[in-house]
Amino acid sequence: MSCHTSGSVASGVRCLRYPGGAARYEGKWLNNQHHGFGVKANKHGLIYEGQWSKGQRHGYGTLRRQRKSSQICERIYVGQWHSDKRCGEGKQFYDDGSIYFGQWHLNQRHGRGIQWYSDGRIYIGEWQQDAMHGKGVLFSANGNRYVGEFEKGCKSGSGLYYHLDSSGQRVQLGNWMGDICKSSLMPLQKQTNIK
Repeated sequence: MSCHTSGSVASGVRCLRYPGGAARYEGKWLNNQHHGFGVKANKHGLIYEGQWSKGQRHGYGTLRRQRKSSQICERIYVGQWHSDKRCGEGKQFYDDGSIYFGQWHLNQRHGRGIQWYSDGRIYIGEWQQDAMHGKGVLFSANGNRYVGEFEKGCKSGSGLYYHLDSSGQRVQLGNWMGDICKSSLMPLQKQTNIK
């Protein structure tokens, strides 16, 4: 495969280094645009390997980051793209260790998905504009869980909260607004007789 630093690249399979060493692309071209399968790396260590259409990431692909101090690449996103944005189904790896797998729309979590948080929480449910929104289940690291409605990333609406304690599990039926329980019903704990 030939590698060019400048000049015209019409169609076919080529390698191109952009002026100033800012980026490098190896792959298919159509009418001077990335089109088909290709790999592009930029000066910030980001590497995209996947499908292109008319110069934009489009189809299935992987976005990785290569650290300057090593040859190891860490995954950032694996999944579907549409017009240079995450769109469809994909898996995002966050810097804090959190992972999201589910549906995307215009680079935002949108639709159904699962988020594993670095603090041990897990959310399974609906998303809208990058926030928990709709019906879902939020598991806490301590074993408690909330099953119900969410709005803009908070427990909002009706739901069940399962409390785990030394006596077992108690269920709280309530209405939440902005993560605060406004009203609820909860069975009383059994009292043990002290003799």
